[in-house]
Amino acid sequence: MKKFIWVTSYPKSGNTMLRFFLSAFFFTKNGNINSLETVKHITNFQNLILNLPEVPSYDEFKKDISKVCPLWIAAQKFNSPQIKNALFVKTHSFMGSINNYSLTSNKFTKGFIYVVRDPRSVVLSNMHHFKYTIQESVEKLLDNKRISLGHGAPVPEIITSWKNHYLSWKKFSEEVPGIIVKYEDILINKESEFLKICNFLKKILPFSFNKNKFEKAINSLDFNKLKNLEKKHGFEEKLHGKYFFRKGLINEWKNILPDDLQEKIIDNLNKEMNDLGYLK
Repeated sequence: MKKFIWVTSYPKSGNTMLRFFLSAFFFTKNGNINSLETVKHITNFQNLILNLPEVPSYDEFKKDISKVCPLWIAAQKFNSPQIKNALFVKTHSFMGSINNYSLTSNKFTKGFIYVVRDPRSVVLSNMHHFKYTIQESVEKLLDNKRISLGHGAPVPEIITSWKNHYLSWKKFSEEVPGIIVKYEDILINKESEFLKICNFLKKILPFSFNKNKFEKAINSLDFNKLKNLEKKHGFEEKLHGKYFFRKGLINEWKNILPDDLQEKIIDNLNKEMNDLGYLK
């Protein structure tokens, strides 16, 4: 029954780059990305829920978000028989329980890869992607009731705050194999970080490691290349910003995020940011 490998992160933390790497390495012939459609090899968990025979409508979910909770495990049970070995599945949901309904469990999960990003950078990326003010983006970061629901994605994701999201998946690593990688480390040294991920996956997923394909998959992640593909063909995951692939910088917040908002983030997330090395 253990079929699902979760590719997870708080929104705008590097999940897409990770999915492109996994898609290039596992689902292309030679590791090259020639279309942003490649990322669809890693399905959104919301799509698995939509496979269920009876799913509440967008309007029904809008009235009662908790209607999604019983569908979490139901979707995994329903889709498991169609999965031969394992399925990479993407989510921004927190890893927890609501009304005694859990997102997943060790019964269904082979493992997970979690990408974490400096919350000060997350604030800026969320601001552009969702068209928030900078103040609103900070409030969303700290909001334990944050959810995501839209006509384009008619099944809600229960996200919660950056802190709760990170700690929920970190705790889940006590039950199932999991690896937490920092988005900043990926940007600085893709080869080292993606090799760590491949070594982790070898423990839970049988596959032959092809070094040449691995290197080509990494080269396919060049930020400018992905941005140019988006300029030419668009990218359906883009919301309000001009482009989904905006800048992909480290520490951009230093010149943009006001001091009082920096302090607010640090005051609320001090322990977690220290543990991750973001305050050193």
